[in-house]
Amino acid sequence: MIEAFRTLYKDRKFTTEIQSEEQIREVIKAELLDEFTHPRARLSPEKKLKHALDRIRISTLSEEEKNLLEDVYKEEYINLSTEDRT
Repeated sequence: MIEAFRTLYKDRKFTTEIQSEEQIREVIKAELLDEFTHPRARLSPEKKLKHALDRIRISTLSEEEKNLLEDVYKEEYINLSTEDRT
């Protein structure tokens, strides 16, 4: 999964530092919360999930890798949806 994630986001500097699934999940959570964007320009987690799933679907990854990454994104989205962020 690490190599698939690196392939999907090969232009991002942080991918070379990822060594575990837990780190991937942390990046996905930050991505879904749009933490890499200025606060006034942030998208909702729903829109970020849609963009991520679209990116995965049009990638050159194998179907198995696509399914795995889609599942992880969906799991993290559900975790965010049920997490108390107050």
